[in-house]
Amino acid sequence: MTLTEAKELVAQSGRMLLEERLAARTWGNISCRVDEDRIVITPSGLGYEAMRPEDVVSMSMSSGEWEGRLKPSSEKGVHIAAYRTLPDARFVIHTHQTYASAIGLTGMDDLALTEEERTALGGIEAAGYALPGTKRLANNIEKAFRKGAHVVLLVRHGVVIAASDREEAFRRARLLETVCRRACKGQPADEITHDEQMAKNLMASMSKAFKNVCHTGAAPVLACASAGKPIPAQLDDMAQMIGSRIMVAEAKEKAIQDALGKEAVVLVPGIGAICRGLTELDAKALCLLAEKACICWLHTQALEVNTKLSWFDTMLMHWIYLMKYSKAAGA
Repeated sequence: MTLTEAKELVAQSGRMLLEERLAARTWGNISCRVDEDRIVITPSGLGYEAMRPEDVVSMSMSSGEWEGRLKPSSEKGVHIAAYRTLPDARFVIHTHQTYASAIGLTGMDDLALTEEERTALGGIEAAGYALPGTKRLANNIEKAFRKGAHVVLLVRHGVVIAASDREEAFRRARLLETVCRRACKGQPADEITHDEQMAKNLMASMSKAFKNVCHTGAAPVLACASAGKPIPAQLDDMAQMIGSRIMVAEAKEKAIQDALGKEAVVLVPGIGAICRGLTELDAKALCLLAEKACICWLHTQALEVNTKLSWFDTMLMHWIYLMKYSKAAGA
C-alpha cells in the first residue's frame, strides 16, 4: 500500500467510525502501517467529518518524526505499541464504543464469550487505567498486547483493536459491541414513553435561548432522568466534554434554561437529556455521550461498582479539552 492510499483509507475510516457510532467528533483515532517503520495516523483534535487525506499524518515509529501541518494523535504511542508487539498488525483503531466502554468499567468476568467469538476477536484483554495520551497508558496497553490479545478494553477510555486490515478491525469492533451489549446489566427492557409534545415545546424554547441544542429521549437516558440524581463522570470522554457530572433539572422552561446556562448536558425527568454545544456537531456528540454515560451508569449501578473518576483527573481533562481539542475540532 502506498502512502497516498494509506492516508485515503484512514480518512475514509474516520467517517466509518461516526456512521457506526463507534466514536464521535474527535474521539478515538486510526492508523495504518505503510512499511516496517512508517505509519499514517489521524491528527490530534480534528473532527472526522472534515478530515481529508492530506490531514492524515505520516510518522516514523522509530524516531517519532512526523510530516504535515497537523500533529499526530496524542495516542500515537498506543498504535506504535500494537505494531511493535503484534507482527500481523497492519491497521489499528481506537474506538469509544458504548457497550464495550461499559464493560470496561466493571471487568470482563460476565462477558461470557464463546470460543468462536474469542477467536474472531483475536484474543481480548483489559488494560489498567491511565490518563489519555500518557506513556503510562501506552505501556499498560502494550502489556495486554504482549499476551497476544488483538482487542484491549481500556478502563474508562474505550477500546484499542489491532488487525491485519481495516475490514478485520471493523468486524472485531462490531462483534465486540454485540457481545458487550449482551453482557451489559441494568438496561431498560423496553422503550420508555415520554412526553414528546412537551419535549418539542421545550426544545423550541431552548433553541431560541441557545444557538446549538439537541435532545435525546433514549430509554437509558429517560431511566436516569427519572431517578432524579446527578450522574458522576466515569469515562474520560464525559469528563472532557461535560465535566464532573450530568445535572438534573425540573421539566420547566426556566429551570432547564438556567441549568443549560451553566451545564452542557441536563437530564430532565420525563423528557430525557437536552444538550448545548459550541456547534451543531458538538450538540449531537453530547447527546451521544449522554446516552453512553447513562448506559454505563445503569450498568455499574446494577453491579454496585463505584467507578467515579477523581475530581482532579476530571477537571484536568475538561480543562485540556476546552483549551485545546474543542478548538482544534473545528480546524
